[in-house]
Amino acid sequence: MPDHQVGTTRDFVLAKGFTQAGMTAGLIGEDDSKRLFVELFADPDRSEVRPQEAYQAILSSIQPGWILRLLQVFWPDPEPRLKFQLHAKQWSMPTNDGLDILHQGLILATQEYPLPFVRRTILEFVLPGEEGLAWWDGLTGLCAGFGVRVCYLEQGGIEELTRWMFNPDLEYRHP
Repeated sequence: MPDHQVGTTRDFVLAKGFTQAGMTAGLIGEDDSKRLFVELFADPDRSEVRPQEAYQAILSSIQPGWILRLLQVFWPDPEPRLKFQLHAKQWSMPTNDGLDILHQGLILATQEYPLPFVRRTILEFVLPGEEGLAWWDGLTGLCAGFGVRVCYLEQGGIEELTRWMFNPDLEYRHP
């Protein structure tokens, strides 16, 4: 096996741009490899969801020599907060000063507190050729039997992922 470093980010930093691989966007690595990304979703409250078995099926279905990287990143999740702020701003105006101060304090607190984070599971696949593309396209069906949903990342999602992974101050700025 050639010299491969586990956990290296060099391929992200020295990426050469984007390309299409079948119906999916991919990142072109420094070695001209095509790197494809999906996000895996599983609802832990549903009894038919079996992510461990899905991961086992994914790993047992790849061919020797293929490169697959599992990334679990903690990502800011602004949506619940934004929905709450929008809902709270639509409340009727308080009739007395105490309730008005409480309402304004609540709005201010939701704006100033740090964002909650969610764990996102991302698979990176280094495309080995046409046989790898067939496997990649079948990933949705492979995971569906275990209750795991697959979302293929497009160019914007890949850019967002790389920005988040390499942002040194971990500041999130909502677009």
